[in-house]
Amino acid sequence: MKTLKRIFCGLAAALSLAASQPIQLTTVLTLSATGITTQQSVPGLYVAWAGSTFAQGVQAIPTTSGGTALNISNLPNVGYCTFQNLDPANYVQILTAVSGTVFARLVAGDSHLFRFDPSVTAPAMIAHTATVSIQYLCLSN
Repeated sequence: MKTLKRIFCGLAAALSLAASQPIQLTTVLTLSATGITTQQSVPGLYVAWAGSTFAQGVQAIPTTSGGTALNISNLPNVGYCTFQNLDPANYVQILTAVSGTVFARLVAGDSHLFRFDPSVTAPAMIAHTATVSIQYLCLSN
């Protein structure tokens, strides 16, 4: 009976945590090469969410000089975002704004998950060589 009570208490605590901190992040980076094996992981990181809006979809990113703003204008601010490059051959760069500073690159098939700094209010992307489709999910802070 004590074991069942502990399981119930643990489950209740986990449900309470999930309700108060609805964002769950799990990241793993593993390197396995000749003579090298290393890994860094953060399993089950729960994060509070003060926002109430999100933007999600697939956007075609052209090679337009200066970049193209992401379709997230409904967000009052930009918090956590995940991006996946759906192109099999071409890459895109992520900028702080149209004609802003490049700070990340998504190669073909690559994905990124991170939180934008509050100073970034209208991020953009620019494709190289050809238009690239990007799948995204962005949450307001």
